[in-house]
Amino acid sequence: NNWRLGCQIKVKNDMTVKVPEEIFGIKKWECEVVSNYNVASFIKEFVVRLPEGENLDFEAGGYIQIDVPSTTVDFKNIDITSHPKLGKAPDEFKEEWDKFKLWDLKMVNPEPLFRAYSMANHPAEGNIVMLNIRIATPPFDRKIGGWMDVNPGVCSSYVFDQKPGDKVTISGPYGEFFIKETDSEMLYIGGGAGMAPMRSHLFHLFHTLKTGRKVSYWYGGRSKRELFYLEDFRQIEEQFPNFKFHLVLSEPLPEDNWSAKDSMDAEGDGFVGFVHQAVIDNYLNHHDAPEDIEFYFCGPPLMNAAVLKMVDDFGVPPENVSFDDFGG
Repeated sequence: NNWRLGCQIKVKNDMTVKVPEEIFGIKKWECEVVSNYNVASFIKEFVVRLPEGENLDFEAGGYIQIDVPSTTVDFKNIDITSHPKLGKAPDEFKEEWDKFKLWDLKMVNPEPLFRAYSMANHPAEGNIVMLNIRIATPPFDRKIGGWMDVNPGVCSSYVFDQKPGDKVTISGPYGEFFIKETDSEMLYIGGGAGMAPMRSHLFHLFHTLKTGRKVSYWYGGRSKRELFYLEDFRQIEEQFPNFKFHLVLSEPLPEDNWSAKDSMDAEGDGFVGFVHQAVIDNYLNHHDAPEDIEFYFCGPPLMNAAVLKMVDDFGVPPENVSFDDFGG
């Protein structure tokens, strides 16, 4: 079928090697940091601007790679000011960082490397790159009530330490987590930093394509403090009757005053529990043909695994299932 196992085949005659066209579009730039606010306790919205005259030509759902130099990051120097658009106090997330003593951590990177991150921006925002990045902490040792003596995530620590005006090297675009060009219903499930490719897809679908497809987006978090971009999706919901946005909290706090819904039609803020279970109980169990839905999802590993089991249990064929491992 015109495929070969490159590590095994012995080339004895002339051979034609076909390189995918998108490979030739990959470039590397030194970009300037525009902003780097926290949008949740442990998640940044990291925005960089491409050099003057440059544009990133990509498909919604694509990713870039960040080059990380040899560097040391002292967490005491990290700025976790909340994003102004959240309408929260600037020090909203300090309580969580104090509680878990993140300020005591230090990341040491002895040699250059790179990491991949899904873009939160959509193609119409091609002169910037926006990422949602969660800080990768060492494992927590409950016996000592502190972090194990393990290096924190190299790239996430590096990104969290960046300030406006700093220079960062990226390359791209890469990816294959793209929107399928069909008329099928689409169901998106996101959690944590998995918001990034979900935003990219949904902004492209509605702000650019003005799609008429039936689309729903289910986003899960621990508490209201971990939710972001809510107004963006509520505005889409107001403008497009074919889009529905649902929130699910696994551990709502008393101060959240979370008004839990017990059905799709009930009044309230959203559902309580794990996001995949809310999808099952409140939507798929009442759907005439869940196997015909296209599923797109990105979130923490446990969420991705649960959603993969869910779609398998409902008999959804593999061609209707797409998920992103880079964003969560």
